[in-house]
Amino acid sequence: MKKVDMLHGSVTGSLLRFSLPLVLTSWLQMLFNSADSLVVGRYAGSEALAAVGATFAFVMLVVGFFGGLAAGVTVCAANDIGAGDTDSYHETMHVSVLLAFLIGLFVLALGEALSRPVLNLMGAPADIIDSSVVYLRLYFLCMPAQMVYGTGASLMRVRGDARNPLIFLTISGACNLLLNIIFVAVFHWDVVGVAAATVITQYLSAILAVRALLREAEPWRLHLDRLCLRKQKIARILRIGLPAGLQTSMLAASDIPLQSCVNSLGSLAVSGNAAALNVDGLVFMTLESLSQACTVFTGQCVGARDHARAGTVFRRSLVITVGCGILLGGIGAVLRFRIVSLFLPHTPEAVAFGADRALAVVSFVFIYAIMATINAHLRGYGVSILPAAVNIFALFFFRLIWSFAYFPHHPSLFHLYISYPIGWTIAIVLLLFLYRPAMNRARVRLDAEAGDGSS
Repeated sequence: MKKVDMLHGSVTGSLLRFSLPLVLTSWLQMLFNSADSLVVGRYAGSEALAAVGATFAFVMLVVGFFGGLAAGVTVCAANDIGAGDTDSYHETMHVSVLLAFLIGLFVLALGEALSRPVLNLMGAPADIIDSSVVYLRLYFLCMPAQMVYGTGASLMRVRGDARNPLIFLTISGACNLLLNIIFVAVFHWDVVGVAAATVITQYLSAILAVRALLREAEPWRLHLDRLCLRKQKIARILRIGLPAGLQTSMLAASDIPLQSCVNSLGSLAVSGNAAALNVDGLVFMTLESLSQACTVFTGQCVGARDHARAGTVFRRSLVITVGCGILLGGIGAVLRFRIVSLFLPHTPEAVAFGADRALAVVSFVFIYAIMATINAHLRGYGVSILPAAVNIFALFFFRLIWSFAYFPHHPSLFHLYISYPIGWTIAIVLLLFLYRPAMNRARVRLDAEAGDGSS
């Protein structure tokens, strides 16, 4: 598959060619994750599925924050390539890979220490909390590999190569499914088997990504003996990555009180909610893939100082992403009962809970598509603090207030998760109000950096 030229030719055609492998990658990832849930739900029971599902918010909180590193790497590397500065790209690559590994070790230690206290704080049901703690402590063993793979995949994609990450995910995902069947359905290891399969295949993904970077042609090749930490480069990556990670983690943090509300409804609600993640998860991952393409294309255009093309990228991305949101959201809403029941075929009460959540979320996911595209475009310009602040205010605090003020009077998953589209709408209004001033400041900063001869 030919690498996509992001600076020349049709914007729409290039976006679609680049986005297709990203979307396929997200679909495969969701398919394999859903297969995990399917195996657990069918062979280990609803309690085991609930034990895994109860950890979701905490995992996203920790992984989301430190995973912001990949966003910083994406923008910095895309700017380097757009500017034709291969020396700067080379330094970005070697700094980011080592930084990702070190952050992964830190996240591993953090997760091991906080697993039980956080689950207790979230009010995980007593009948599943021990299994949830075991799952989390095993899961966090894969953090160094997950961080390295995310960085390696970002470095490939910014050069227009979305094919290799797709291949790597196909290989590791197939292995993960096979190991889940062996560990859960055959050996009956339940949550231990699910976690063990995840850890093994995450390290496989990291090995495949690093191996590919080691085999690249110069100047794109990774050299292990050149891994380093440069203060200026780390600061540049973190300036974009930390706000992006904070935004993701705060959104996950906002799910903690929501998860506590779900927990208050009992283990059937928890398992139904976990199963419903497979309905809206596919849609969200598709839209995130499309918005990631917007960030990469915008980043290269910004590096080349082609602001007109960057504007075209934003408009075309918005049409593509919103269109996909309407289509996939509608399908998910119509088929929500059938999809959720695949994971919980013998528990209709749990299916009803899951369908309630899916209806509230996927029916309005096109609103999220608008918000995600604006965020992605701003991030491509290196504007990361503004969207983070807006999303934290409009989503985190709003969901927090909603879970304490509204849910107790309307205790159902539909009324709980309708807070999602309302919060997205608030965020969009704020972003549109602040968009133009933020873009003007970004262009002034970029012009000043170009005048100073900085990378």
